[in-house]
Amino acid sequence: MTTTVRVANGPWSEEALFAKSQLFIERMESHSAVDWQFGLWSTFALELVARATLAHISPVLLADANNWRNLAYALGKEPTAKKFTPVSITTNEVIARLTELVPEVTPEIAGFCTQHLKRRNAELHSGELIFSELGTSKWLPNFYLALRMLLAVMGKELKDILSDPSSAQSMIEVLEDEAAKAVEQDIKAHQKVWSNKSDEERQIALTQATTWATRHAGHRVDCPSCRSPALLQGSPNGPVSTEVDEREGEVIQRQTMLPASFECIACGLRISGLSKLAVCELGDAFTGKSVYTAAEFFDLHTLDELEQARAEAAPQFEEDFNEY
Repeated sequence: MTTTVRVANGPWSEEALFAKSQLFIERMESHSAVDWQFGLWSTFALELVARATLAHISPVLLADANNWRNLAYALGKEPTAKKFTPVSITTNEVIARLTELVPEVTPEIAGFCTQHLKRRNAELHSGELIFSELGTSKWLPNFYLALRMLLAVMGKELKDILSDPSSAQSMIEVLEDEAAKAVEQDIKAHQKVWSNKSDEERQIALTQATTWATRHAGHRVDCPSCRSPALLQGSPNGPVSTEVDEREGEVIQRQTMLPASFECIACGLRISGLSKLAVCELGDAFTGKSVYTAAEFFDLHTLDELEQARAEAAPQFEEDFNEY
């Protein structure tokens, strides 16, 4: 007879991980924000919240796949082998999986989490005094922003883990306001430079930008500064849809892309980060499309054969980021 086990009781469950993260936050808040212990405990809490968020989808996602017993352990099963020690995935892998599975975890959030946890490793495993020398303005607002995003995935709020959520929210709002002001100033500066160009210079730049912003190099948009054709690059987000075109013998895959960076070669404007892109109305998701021949998609030929076919001018298909 198979016994049903409540995963919620397991050490890798959302409930257990979140409860422990609350303890780490309490320890963090027992220190002044200028103390190095405050920063160090924040890294411990952040990792536990990230793991709880992944466990919210399924605790199985935390299991190291090299041993199937880790999967059983994640489901709450008792070990069935002697000397078995459960192994979970690395923190970097936790962040990578969240980035791919959860739209709220943007590349910016993931980047901060990765960087903040590297600070912990440096603090613990080197002679560097990371948090003694790093001002809170360099990390604390982003910490609260990442925390808010991860908690939202689990249906929680800052008040569920922080003693003073209003102060944390104020820091987040300041961070967002500063990003918006920086983008607006950058756009105005490039607009001024563009307007000071002669008609001939602008026409040459426009022609170059139009040629450069081809449909296979990124998602085409109008530059908010000079209105020339420009390109957005994005990060994959969400499931991949697959469609087989039997008539053409092609396999078409589409995936949602979240904007990550923008570049216009006409006026030189560059913007990085989804939050900044959203300020200037460049934050809308777009669709990335890849087209494969049936042979390529189903691996019907060897790599050598495919390379030879390409050398003989076989049809080439590149990424197309211009579907809405």
